[in-house]
Amino acid sequence: MERVTKPRKQSAQAPLPDDVAAVFAAYPEDKRVHLLDLRSLILDCAQRLYGPSSLTEALKWGEPSYRPLPKHGGTTVRLHWKPKFGDQLGLFVHCQTTLIADMRTLYGDVLSFEGNRCLWVPVNGTYPRDPVEHFVAEAFRYGKR
Repeated sequence: MERVTKPRKQSAQAPLPDDVAAVFAAYPEDKRVHLLDLRSLILDCAQRLYGPSSLTEALKWGEPSYRPLPKHGGTTVRLHWKPKFGDQLGLFVHCQTTLIADMRTLYGDVLSFEGNRCLWVPVNGTYPRDPVEHFVAEAFRYGKR
């Protein structure tokens, strides 16, 4: 059975770096809660795959980004929202990967995508957590599959 989730409070896993915290603080409250939930999903996924302290959290193009340590391979996942996105948040990956095409094939009926770089997650209601987590795991394993 597929898990569907509503946003939860940020886990106490890892403190936000100051520059990343400032970006999160600038998001509207309703978007920030969901972005922090996705951050927790990303951190949990990395820890399950590679153990604690297995990724870097930084800003890339002014957006929170998450990349496994070089020894693990993988590609960066970025989180972002801006007004033109409306009530959806973007999980972005490098456009030259096949991640979006692969996930579209598997989850095109339950997830929304744009082009070859974005998975959309709705702000309102619930989202299918397992497919989103699978997307993140595949990004973090990309190149080693």
